[in-house]
Amino acid sequence: MTILATRAGFLVAGLGLSVWAPLVPYVRQRIPMDDATFGLLLLSVGLGSLSCMPLTALLTSRFGIRRALLGAASLLVMALCGMIFFSQFWLMVLALFCFGGSMGVLDIVLNVQGLAVESRANRSLMAGFHGMFSLGTITGALLVSLLLMAGLSPVLSPLLAVACMVMLCLWARPGFVERRTRPDPDGFRWPGGFIILIGLMCFIVYLAEGAILDWSALFLIDFRSMPAASAGLGYAAFALMITAGRFAGDDLTRKLGRARVIGGGGLLAAAGIGLSLLSQHWALSLLGYGLCGLGCANVSPLLMSLLNHQNRMPPHLAVTTATTIGFAGVLAGPAMMGFVAQYSSLNHAFAMLAGGLLLVALASPGFRK
Repeated sequence: MTILATRAGFLVAGLGLSVWAPLVPYVRQRIPMDDATFGLLLLSVGLGSLSCMPLTALLTSRFGIRRALLGAASLLVMALCGMIFFSQFWLMVLALFCFGGSMGVLDIVLNVQGLAVESRANRSLMAGFHGMFSLGTITGALLVSLLLMAGLSPVLSPLLAVACMVMLCLWARPGFVERRTRPDPDGFRWPGGFIILIGLMCFIVYLAEGAILDWSALFLIDFRSMPAASAGLGYAAFALMITAGRFAGDDLTRKLGRARVIGGGGLLAAAGIGLSLLSQHWALSLLGYGLCGLGCANVSPLLMSLLNHQNRMPPHLAVTTATTIGFAGVLAGPAMMGFVAQYSSLNHAFAMLAGGLLLVALASPGFRK
């Protein structure tokens, strides 16, 4: 039951994240604003995550994993309801701040839950858990989009997705780990090189995910003459291959080991970016984005899994530290890519990203011990 409940928890997180994307045009209609103001509105999501993620260790030690997880999921549901109904700018800022904060806490608590379940089962499970998150993002976006296309209102459509999240949480509740995590008896402790290395590697992988989400369509339009209506296929290929790769990841890890899967994933992801840059046809660029997704699929789940095999910090504190470092890649990624593209070119920005993924591959042999 704990394994199924953990899968359901990751699915809920994916659903919650994906509900926002189809709502964006309707929020812009409800609250008229220019692009700069909308950018500031979106900044509240990142600020919410960065503000709340460091509190996760305190929440799991004070209330236990189950209560922290259900509390974060409840706040996520309330934030989504606010995003559906609010029509005032500052109320929307509050809703998006809570959305980012609840997603940040939920991400960490689910990884702590996953590590606890994986440790009990004594087998690799994290890739499959993250696969459920990816499945949730695809399912949620498709569900809400199809309901909107079928003529349902922009209020009822996301509410149905939120109702699915609530039912999944209620069903999975008994399977969430109840124990409280132990606070570090030594108080604050510098995480050490191993945990920082994992955080930096997550930073690069999250940077790749954010870069392809935000920039792949522009690259395909500007450099591969792809029609604007089809340019979203670049990220679709990336996301689909991430999902497929994660569901195959646990078996692959049992056969090859974590270090080889991480190293091979970094190489494949870098090769995918390289193919998208060197090819002259958009179809090969789509293939490159798909290969990049397949390569990235299992890197971050396995990096999280490695935090169970260090004694520098308790696992829940190590996950909080590494995830917070990695999440900076989500926030900094679009800006970094834009800066390089502005002063050099988008080709060079993606080439630097490929170089970062190669560094992930080069660092992987250190995880064989």
